[in-house]
Amino acid sequence: MYGNVKKSFLTGILVLVPLVVSVTLILWFFVKVDDLFSPVLDGVFRALLPGTDHVPGTGVLTGLVIILLLGTLARNVVGKRLLDALDRLIQQIPGYRTVYSTIKQLTSAFSPENTQSFKEVLLVEYPMEGAYALGFRTMTVEEGDRRLVVVYIPTNHLYLGEVLFIPEEKAVRLEMSIEQAVRLLMSGGIAAPRELRRVRGGA
Repeated sequence: MYGNVKKSFLTGILVLVPLVVSVTLILWFFVKVDDLFSPVLDGVFRALLPGTDHVPGTGVLTGLVIILLLGTLARNVVGKRLLDALDRLIQQIPGYRTVYSTIKQLTSAFSPENTQSFKEVLLVEYPMEGAYALGFRTMTVEEGDRRLVVVYIPTNHLYLGEVLFIPEEKAVRLEMSIEQAVRLLMSGGIAAPRELRRVRGGA
């Protein structure tokens, strides 16, 4: 009983902390951007449209543009080098680097640019016989003379879940992209296709 309560409490903390930190940082970012750019943009609007005092939402719009530009920068070679250098700098900051690393690990697994974390989408019998769950193959390992598939089963907001080691022949390979599977899970099953197609020649 005590063990279950302890596990539930720790799981709750793991779910809550990244969410709170992420939301707090996002809100802080938009507030700071709004404080910085709103006076400038209001001046521009007053010059273009005399009589205009304040146009609401300009700070938020500027924040979205900054995020878009940052994403574009991160996708080219020079931008990646700059961001890698910034990442190494942040990793040297005691305390903050722990929070930063945790959030980065949780988000990078589902980044469109990340093709290394999840190899393919699988359908596996879990958590009981006759019930099936969607999972992601992360790697394959050897156990004696058997090949075991390492399958990640998201169970809570995608970034918490179970890691299963199952015989390769027990895993059903699906004709579904990683992005489609993530979208299905995020929608609570609403975005599920009418038919789950097996990979031809798969288990």
